[in-house]
Parts: sequence; C-alpha cells; structure tokens
Amino acid sequence: MEKPEDATKPKSDMNKFLVSADFKESVKVVTEKEKAELKVLGIELDWLLKNEVHPVLDGVRETLQECYDCLPFHGTAEKSAQQDMQAQRILLTCPNASSINFKSVVTLTGDCVEEADLQFKHKQGKEHHLFRTKVKQGCVWRLPQIRDAGNHLCSALEIASRNDSTYQYKSVKEVFLQLDELMDSLMKCRQCLSLPKRKSIQDLMDSQKTLQFKPPLPNDVAISFYIHTSKLVLALYFLQTNGQHHRVEITHRVQVEAMVKWLNEAIIFFTLSLQQCQQLKDKLMAVSKIIEEQQ
Repeated sequence: MEKPEDATKPKSDMNKFLVSADFKESVKVVTEKEKAELKVLGIELDWLLKNEVHPVLDGVRETLQECYDCLPFHGTAEKSAQQDMQAQRILLTCPNASSINFKSVVTLTGDCVEEADLQFKHKQGKEHHLFRTKVKQGCVWRLPQIRDAGNHLCSALEIASRNDSTYQYKSVKEVFLQLDELMDSLMKCRQCLSLPKRKSIQDLMDSQKTLQFKPPLPNDVAISFYIHTSKLVLALYFLQTNGQHHRVEITHRVQVEAMVKWLNEAIIFFTLSLQQCQQLKDKLMAVSKIIEEQQ
C-alpha cells in the first residue's frame, strides 16, 4: 500500500515550477528596465558630449583670454614690447609692526621691478641707523614667476582652443584627457604665483642682482623680490657667519609687501577656469559611472 506522502509530490513539483517561472519573469522585467535605463543614460551622455563640452571649453577660453589681457609678461610677440606695459609705483609696507623700520617704494612694469628705493635699520645707516639705497638707473629685477605663469597660461589657451565647435567628441575618455591636460596647465599657472621657489642663503648672497644697488648693500644683508599669490613681496635677510663652521646663517628676516590688482585678478581667473573644468568632469563622471555599474 502506497504511503499518503507520495500523493503530495506532484503538487510540490508544480509549486516549484510556478515559483521558477515567476522568478524568471521578474528577472526579465528587471533586465528590460535596466536596458531602458541604460538607453536613457546613454542618450544623456551623448547629449553632454555634444552640447556641454564645447560651451564649457569656450567659457574657459574666454576666462583665460581675460587673464591673458590683464597679466603683463614677456615671452610672446604680443607682449614683448616693454612700452606696452604700464608702470606702477607701489609702496611696500610691513604686514606687522615687527618690521616698522623697513620701507620700500618700487616701480613695477610688467614682470620687472625697474626702480626701487629701500630704507631699513642697520648699523651702517648714517641717520638714526637707517640705511638707504636704491636700484641703479637702467637696472631691472625680473620676476620669473610672472613669466612662467604667462607661459603656462599660453599653453592652457592652446589646449582649450584645440578643437573648434564643429568637432564631435566621441567618448568621455577623450574629453577627460583634454581636461586633465588643461587643468594641469592651469594648476601650474596658479602654483607659479602662489608657491615661490625657495632660495638658499648662498643663492641670495651670490645673486648678481645685489650689485644693482647704490650704495651697495651691507655685506651682512641679502634681499629678494618675489610674488606670493596676489602680492609683490620684498624680503630682507640679516646674515652672520658661524665662527665654528664658517657657515652663513640667517639671524633675522623681515618683509614688506603690497597687493597688485592684476595679480589678484589672475589668481581669480585661474581658479574660476579650474572650477569650470572640474564641474564638467564631475557631470560626465557621474553619468558614465552609473552606466559602467549597470553594464
């Protein structure tokens, strides 16, 4: 006699078949939904490549052109004539009370300090120990940071202008390669102005620029002009020789500075251009990443 349990087996098998069919149907629905979503995302990505890339690059190019127009530097045919650059008379003052006896008035023409009058406290000073000197007539103190920033700016303009409006970008990777190259040049532009290269004591002492002053600077003094972000800075170093090791050391350092309008504008233009590039990159990255995850 057959056991009662055997009678239930066909019913159980039927339930399994129904569950399996329902599962396959749900998977099919999900797959169709994903395909539809991928299609929409693909259309959106194509639209971004066709309608967003060129306008953003055009905006970056316009921003950089404004920067090019405001940043006076030597090195290109358009900017090579000294007479085209307006001279600025600038008073450099101490940012704090510690260097109250250090003052300077300079004439800045493009990327050159053409005239400079210095006054600082020193034992060789004749009146109240105030030492006065000035850059000899006809001598200039070049500021290579401005020239370097200008050269990187020219590179950035070339990259942003590489493809005209009729060119069709074919992939996100292609756009990213151009954006990365452009952003690298823009960061170098900004770093040239915001991160001045450090000079050794020996470099400061051996610089031929120290011979441009009349009367000559005291032997225990060195100076340096440089750019820090939007400011022109003049640093004054007081030196002494270590008797035991015969090594020159800096005993004291003071500085005077002044903000230069067109330097501040250049920093703003570089930063704005970087933001425009990054925003476009983020848009493309967001859509392409979703597509990649769903494939």
